[in-house]
Amino acid sequence: MTGLPHGAVDPAIARQAGLWRGVRGLVKFSLGYLAMSVAVVGVWFILPELFIVPMLSFSAWHFSGDWQRYFGRVPSLAISTSVITLPALFYPAEVLAIFAVLAPAGSQIIVDGMAFISIVSSLIAAYCCLKTRQPSIIVLAELVILFCTAYALPPIAYFTVYFCLLHSPIHLNQYMEQLGLVETLVYAVPFTVLSFGAGALLFLSLPDIDISFQLIQVVFVGLFALTVPHMLLIGVLNQDSQGKAG
Repeated sequence: MTGLPHGAVDPAIARQAGLWRGVRGLVKFSLGYLAMSVAVVGVWFILPELFIVPMLSFSAWHFSGDWQRYFGRVPSLAISTSVITLPALFYPAEVLAIFAVLAPAGSQIIVDGMAFISIVSSLIAAYCCLKTRQPSIIVLAELVILFCTAYALPPIAYFTVYFCLLHSPIHLNQYMEQLGLVETLVYAVPFTVLSFGAGALLFLSLPDIDISFQLIQVVFVGLFALTVPHMLLIGVLNQDSQGKAG
């Protein structure tokens, strides 16, 4: 359950916000969501070298929301950037191998840049945490554990721990509070199955290479392809709520 793609609940969130109504509205919303995801995969197929940096940047912006309840946007962005880039500092060879599968050209430069950025962002995050008045002990413990996990585990295992044990549960808990358990499951289960089905189709459409390489491509490209429409939806809803508050 904790590994469930929380973006699968997006149709319910959009319906509650009044973005669609009825079966026809759900179909239109789902097709638009799918079209954006397919477009992201298409960019990777055509221009893989232009895929990595936007993927990392969008992911850092999205993951920064995990800490915005406790810090401002800048400290949260520093934390999320550190979370994403630390593997390049501790496991540069493994990260290089992953990026070489996703986009061979320029992968070494990207990994070197990530290692440098991880140091800068970690220092900024540490400074902001120390500067914060009455910091949450739980949040500080989370950050220390994440840092230690980034050091102790290989990149994919580390990312799995972060995504399944921290990021997804945070958002699923918010959705269950907002929608209720039953409605969350009604939307999450079928759309999660569809997501896995789309991942299987992407896996089968890849060139005949090593299966481990194909799995890496499906995991990273697939997650990012689903993250883009998810981020756009959350951004639209946040902007709308801020406009109403203003």
